[in-house]
Amino acid sequence: MRRKTQTSRARTGKARKRKAPAGYSRAEVPSLPLKGYTLPAVDLERGSRGTAVEQLQTALVKLGHMTQEQMDTGPGTFGARTEGSLKKFQKAHGVDAIGVYGPKTRAAFESLGATLDDAETPPTPAPAGLRAKIVAEGLWGAANQDQIHYAQIRPIDGIRLRHKLPLNIDCSGFVTLCYKWAGAPDPNGNRYSGAGYTGTLDAHMLHIPLSQVQPGDLCLWQGKHVSLVIQGGVDPLLISHGSEAGPYEVRTSAQKKWYPAGTRLIWLTSPQGAKTGARRPLSREDKMRGDPPAEEGLF
Repeated sequence: MRRKTQTSRARTGKARKRKAPAGYSRAEVPSLPLKGYTLPAVDLERGSRGTAVEQLQTALVKLGHMTQEQMDTGPGTFGARTEGSLKKFQKAHGVDAIGVYGPKTRAAFESLGATLDDAETPPTPAPAGLRAKIVAEGLWGAANQDQIHYAQIRPIDGIRLRHKLPLNIDCSGFVTLCYKWAGAPDPNGNRYSGAGYTGTLDAHMLHIPLSQVQPGDLCLWQGKHVSLVIQGGVDPLLISHGSEAGPYEVRTSAQKKWYPAGTRLIWLTSPQGAKTGARRPLSREDKMRGDPPAEEGLF
């Protein structure tokens, strides 16, 4: 019988793939579409701003949950579009679709190849000494509530005279005076022109999560009222000038009961090195605008 021998002649055509033995399959290489992408290690939610939000938006664009055009309308701003896009991502990856960037959502992004920016830190807060001065001004207000009345006056009463009494002021005017008298930058971004209300505070200051709140920050019930934080924690202690009875101390949990369900709570901070100029020009209406007493008869 003639023996078969190997030859050096090259085979033509496509090589046949060997079939895997029965019961076995080739391991699939996991898809890592976010390999090389860095995402923030801190929690984010609607109202957050900064580089961390932009990192999140970039990843959502890469995955097709957000368009570049949508991101370009507010890069670095966690608004309704970012919240909606994040909910789509969460739903697609088995995470509760609540639109908040937290630990479970970060884990889902990591499974797609993303790395977390462990070096990222919250915005540099105001110096401890300055925060203490802001709080001290708020406590002065609570101690002199009998001579402090609720009035929507612009320019803000007392803006040129520290510890003016009697004082006629509204909630936004009160927290503005606490910053002014403590020597801090204008939280409205108006260089203490005497203008400002809850809308300018919301627009100019940085939005932060509760975990980063410190004394001297602000508690804003959007479109309703603003108070000064004098003690942090899970239930911050506030000084509120929300009515003729103010300013008075109140816990956030107690104040929450005074506002309709669904009213958005925003924590605001004015970090060291923040821009002191207004983010948008004030209209004539804004310059004369104050805030009505949101807590009249409640305290």
